[in-house]
Amino acid sequence: MKKSLHIDLPSHFRVVETDIDMAPMPAIAYAPGTYYGQGEDQAIAQEFDGRYGYLYRYELTLAGSARIPLRVERGDLHVLYLMEADGDIVLEDAVPHRVCTLSPGRGRYLYLPPGVYRLRLPPGRLLLFGFYFDGGIFREGNERHFPFLHAVIRAYRSRSEKVCCSRDFRIGPRTQSRIQHLCDNLRKDDFSNESFVIHEISKLIELSREKVFDEYERTSDPQLLIQRCRELLAAGIAREGNAIRIKDIAGQLRVRPEYLNRLHKEHYQQKISSYRNRLLLEKIKALLAYPSFTLLEISMQCGFHGVSELSRFFRKHSQMTPGQYRRLIRKDKTR
Repeated sequence: MKKSLHIDLPSHFRVVETDIDMAPMPAIAYAPGTYYGQGEDQAIAQEFDGRYGYLYRYELTLAGSARIPLRVERGDLHVLYLMEADGDIVLEDAVPHRVCTLSPGRGRYLYLPPGVYRLRLPPGRLLLFGFYFDGGIFREGNERHFPFLHAVIRAYRSRSEKVCCSRDFRIGPRTQSRIQHLCDNLRKDDFSNESFVIHEISKLIELSREKVFDEYERTSDPQLLIQRCRELLAAGIAREGNAIRIKDIAGQLRVRPEYLNRLHKEHYQQKISSYRNRLLLEKIKALLAYPSFTLLEISMQCGFHGVSELSRFFRKHSQMTPGQYRRLIRKDKTR
């Protein structure tokens, strides 16, 4: 993967020999370290260029706070893990405005558009591990299981000019172990290495989803659970229309679809599938109100495979065809 993130350590340090006190942990296999020093300040930088992901780690010891310039050449999806630090690190844009903060023992996903930034670092020892990767791994709707990444993925796909950050998440023992496994088992010039890298990146993404769910979304309160379910379902229908299924929402909430349906009937006297279909019907009706939209365009925006599938759904749930509904609302407007 082409290098696109350039952290300008030489702006603060000078390159030195390898006999400084620090030893890289976790070291990235087959990634020679570059050693820096300036007075009491020290740093080690490691990078590994994979086909599907570019890995890096920076270990620094700073006597005082520092601001390190960085430059992004291409808009990529990034993951930052602040493994150790004595305070928050802050990413600033060129203005400078604070665009992202990361606390010790936390991770975060970012979309960084091309531009010039600065990292504001606290004094003390700091260990930062991260990678940027091919956002094409999110395709054919598989990102629907990662709602905390939807905004970041949209920014990446649209080539937004603004930085977009996900919720942060805890770096626990499982995450540390997975990162160590990735760093230890990289192989240079090994045919199977690329499949290993993408597999491990995928596992880290899945693990971060668990962390976000456990910290922000898990609840044993049935009322809160079904409320969260309705929120996710409404957001999913608005975004993807008919492509969203109850089982997708159940998967995000780590419960069975049958359990969600039972809770929904208890709290709203309605099957959850009926609520889902009502949301979808409202979306279709809202688009039908615009004469400039063809039925084909509406079917595509609402996640149907074609006009016939859209028409069957609409007639089943409204007892009229899309054309009849358009004539009805047109007649109402002329009264």
